[in-house]
This record gives sequence, structure tokens and C-alpha cells, in this order.
Amino acid sequence: MNKTRYEITSASDKSIGFDYQFYYYMYLILDLRHNEKIAIEIKDDIHIEFTDGKLILIQTKHTTQTNQDSTSINLTERDSDLWKTLSNWVKVINEATDKKTFLKTTSFQLISNKSLSSNPFFIELQKLLNTDITVKEFKNYLQVLIDKGTDITINGYIKSLKSLNNELLYSFIKKLEFKLNEDNIIDKIKERILEKIYFKERVDDVFNDLYSELKTKEYLDVKKGNKKELSFEDFVSNFRKCFKKGLNDKLPIRKFDINTPSEIENQKFILQLIDIGDIGSNDTDEMLEYTIQMFQLFNNLKKWEEDGDLLNHEIEEFHKQSILIWKNSFREKFRQIKTKVESNISVDDSEIKHKALECLDEMRKAILQIDETLLSVELSNGHFYNLTNNDQIGWHYDWKTRY
Repeated sequence: MNKTRYEITSASDKSIGFDYQFYYYMYLILDLRHNEKIAIEIKDDIHIEFTDGKLILIQTKHTTQTNQDSTSINLTERDSDLWKTLSNWVKVINEATDKKTFLKTTSFQLISNKSLSSNPFFIELQKLLNTDITVKEFKNYLQVLIDKGTDITINGYIKSLKSLNNELLYSFIKKLEFKLNEDNIIDKIKERILEKIYFKERVDDVFNDLYSELKTKEYLDVKKGNKKELSFEDFVSNFRKCFKKGLNDKLPIRKFDINTPSEIENQKFILQLIDIGDIGSNDTDEMLEYTIQMFQLFNNLKKWEEDGDLLNHEIEEFHKQSILIWKNSFREKFRQIKTKVESNISVDDSEIKHKALECLDEMRKAILQIDETLLSVELSNGHFYNLTNNDQIGWHYDWKTRY
């Protein structure tokens, strides 16, 4: 059965709500201190435990609805997210063995990208905290909300808050915190990462690694039935590697999505490899593999230059040294053939191709270094393919005239 537009939108809203929760969890992790613990979907959407025994329960609420100026909609006086959250916390309080002690050690935060408006509920809350009104008068305000409301579910949520006795209600109100307009959460995560590594050009690399590793841990914890809890010490132990790209002098090696040319068999370096018998004209899998290696190297070089990790003259020196490695091998392999050619002695093409393959094989074993970074076999090979494609090196003895 086809889903209605409402069902599709609802599913989308729910999905982004989970993403928002996870991103905020990630944001809070980056502010953990020694012996503190954070967890997702255990005691609340998120909770944090402190060394002094105090606890923060956090609910995250995200909306995709916007005002005419494209800002997120306001958190209104009868907002369903607001009252459902408060009602849930009331249930938590009522389940506590010692409610007074629980409220002394527990704080409650509602995090949302909804906008803060002149919400009468917040005005009444502030009046109560300023002792401008009594708890009884605050409850009278809640009763007016109930009487005027037509939504039975929301009225039920309001009644649950009103049902707390005066002392508990006042203690609860004092421990409430509302963080609204919490949007652009990804940018805020990256700001915290920058505060730890100091290199702006490396922030995206750390962010991507950390997000991936945290998501993987969450999936495996759920699969194994483990608690999704993380201490500061756990975080340092399991995720410190994610920050290495931002803290060491080695170049960050990235994996790029490659859009390969439509006719990969017509690339110059592929034509050379076919010519010397390294691959056949129908070996498309090898052609694709080598093309990807070439573009991975090319894209990394381009990114390093754009980010200022490498200067242009350093890249030119890398090309120069790589060409010299090839030239030394090429001279060695073709020394005898060169002598024959210069002496007008005929040389069988199969002999030339055999030497070309020897040179190629030797280059494929070479591990290149740029700056302080040793490249992988994939990128080293890719660089030689790139040089071949740009007519800077070749494999056949007559490669300069043949191509």
C-alpha cells in the first residue's frame, strides 16, 4: 500500500529526530570530564552522571516545521513536545524511592531547535521561581490551561504535572532547564573539535571518523544487548585515534567517491599497460581498479594543496622524486636494449615488453613518501599511473613516440 504524504513526512520527521538526538549526544561527549559518564536511550534520551552523584536527564526534540522567515517554529504554551516531556519526568519522579533526594541530585533539560517565544508558560515559571506567585497560584494557571484546552492528551500531560504536591512541584520547577534554538548542531560539534585540535582544516576529518566510530559502537552495543554508556575514560581509550588526523604532522589520507571516465580503456596509462601486456583489452575490472587508485592519489594531492597541508613546490618535488625513482629503474631495465638499438642491432618487441613489465612491477612495489607521510601501496601505484597519464613517464622503451 502506498504511503500518504503525511506518513512520509512523519517518518522523515522521526528519522531526523533520532539524528538530532545522536548529534547532541556526540556534542555532549566532547565536553565530558574525568569519571563522568554519558549514555543514550537508558535513563532518558540522553543522561549524564557526575562524580558527585548528580544526574542530568535530557530530552531532545527536533522539528522540521518552520515559520515564514525559515526559522523553526516556536515552542508554544500548549506544545505537545513540551508537555509530554514534563509528564515523562513526573513519572520518573514518582517512581523514585526517595523523591526529595532524587530531585536534589537530578536536573532536567529539554533541548530543542524550536524557537523561544513569549510563551506564557515560561513567564509563569519565572514568576514562580522569583516568588512573585505561589505554587497554588501556579497550579491555578495550569488548571486554566486544562479548562481551555481541547486536546485530551495534552490536558492529561498538564494534569500529571499539576498532580505533584506543592513541595515536589516547586523542587522540580527549580531543576528545569530549557535550551531552545539549539540548531546547527553539526557546526557546534565541529567547533568543539576545533577547540581540541586547533587545526581548522582537519576538523572535518576528525568529525567524520568520530561520527562513524560512535555510530558503529552504538549499533554493536544494541546488537549485543550492551548498555549504550560511555565514560570519559572509555572515550579516551576507544576514540582517541579519531583525533590523530588533527594532532599529528602526517597528512590526512582520505577516501573519495570516484566518478570514473566513461571510456576507461582510452586513458593513456591504460593504453600503455595494454600495449606491454600487463592487462588485456577486455580486463575492465583491472582497468577500473587502477583508475580508482590514480584518482584517489590525485584527489588527495588536490585536497592537501587546497587545505594548505602541502605547498605547490612540495608537490612538485614529490613528482620530481617519483619520476627519478622510475627513471633509475627504467635505465637499469633497458640498458642492454638501449645499447643494441644504438648499435643498430634488431631487438624483438617481446624482449622490450618483458623489460617494461619488470620496470612496472618494480614501481608497483615502491612505497612513496610525501612530506612526512608514507603513502599506501594503492596511492603509490596511483601516482605512477597518474604520471603515466600525464606523459611524464612510460613503460615501453619507445613510449615517448608511441603515445
